[in-house]
Amino acid sequence: MTKELNPEEIPALWCRMWNEDASLAHRLLTADGRQWSGTKPGLDPLIGPADAEAFIAKYQREVGNVFVPRTFVIDGTERLAFTWDVTRRDGVVITGADLCVLSGGKVARNWTIPSPDGRSALPDGPGEGDLDRDGLRALATDAHPWHGELVLDPARQTMAGTWSDGARGGLAVLVAVDGQVDREWVVPGTRPLP
Repeated sequence: MTKELNPEEIPALWCRMWNEDASLAHRLLTADGRQWSGTKPGLDPLIGPADAEAFIAKYQREVGNVFVPRTFVIDGTERLAFTWDVTRRDGVVITGADLCVLSGGKVARNWTIPSPDGRSALPDGPGEGDLDRDGLRALATDAHPWHGELVLDPARQTMAGTWSDGARGGLAVLVAVDGQVDREWVVPGTRPLP
């Protein structure tokens, strides 16, 4: 029996799954795990690790992008989000974000969106300050038309969530410094949220 993953391990393993080892889907996804891309419907019909492994192996052969995690938002053992950079085969680098709902140490739901604006020059890493969960939630409340529960990480002073403007969904990752939003990645999709 494989030990339950620590949520902090998931972003690097998730990127490795997409980069080189599609079989990691069996370690990372629940039996009914679902994924959603904000730009293309290819992930929509996939359910569980076997579907994901087949899709990702084909993606590796045909597309061959390389992902690296950047800034983390770890919300206990229930939710996590992270920004990432992806380097395409042509050398172009794009920043994006993922948000995951966890169950039993595995990803039960995943939302992923690459930025249409290329690579973000914002610095990575945690924020600074002492906002608790309620303080982070209050700070994030007016930032976007949130859709679903926010991911809140008091230790890193980071927040994330999915948002919707009615026509399309997106992801946002925010970093607080001294009780204010210091930087944020806003990654719009081109499709409605499921």
